[in-house]
Amino acid sequence: MLTRLITLAAYTALPLVGVLLLGWDWREIVLLYWLENISRGVAMVITMIRSADAPGGDDPEHIGELRVNGRPVRGPGAGRALASFFALHYGIFTLVHGVFVLLLIAGVFLPAQSEPSPLNWWGALLVWIIGGTAQVFAARFGPVPERRGSALMMSAYPRMIVLHVSVILGIILIAELDWPAAAAILLIALHALVDGAAWMLSAGRARRSRLSDPTVTS
Repeated sequence: MLTRLITLAAYTALPLVGVLLLGWDWREIVLLYWLENISRGVAMVITMIRSADAPGGDDPEHIGELRVNGRPVRGPGAGRALASFFALHYGIFTLVHGVFVLLLIAGVFLPAQSEPSPLNWWGALLVWIIGGTAQVFAARFGPVPERRGSALMMSAYPRMIVLHVSVILGIILIAELDWPAAAAILLIALHALVDGAAWMLSAGRARRSRLSDPTVTS
């Protein structure tokens, strides 16, 4: 619970402070949320390795079918192989996203601006360090999720996709309304909405699982 609150504050409250009081615009927010993708990916690899090492972690029923070069991978080590596959796939996805973000921050996709304000790199990095540390700590020491294997791996992508969409919407606002603060606040709002919804869904799923488990007594 504490790490979840720290993460929520790092990626919602602190960016709002940056926008409203410290002169941040959409560039710091876009940079911060791309950095968050990195820490989420690291946290997911840790979670998948812990899940693979748990009892039944290499059971095909849990991890789904994994193929490497067209050949199925089963038995001991399959769970860790899936974690390695995720690290490679997610890493490439994040790298491509990062190139787009850097070009966006550099103004390649936007009309030329006269004397843009300096980018607060250190502020965004500091907020990311706070949030990323909480994410990795929770992955290392928190409970192992019930979802495993392919289902667990795929759960990492929806947030990134939503952030891609929010970046596109932010570009439209910047280009059409010439109001960078609106784009920054939109990014923060969408991020908070997705993160909050994911939190509630996860809590609801865990609660239903406890209620349906006959071995759990109140």
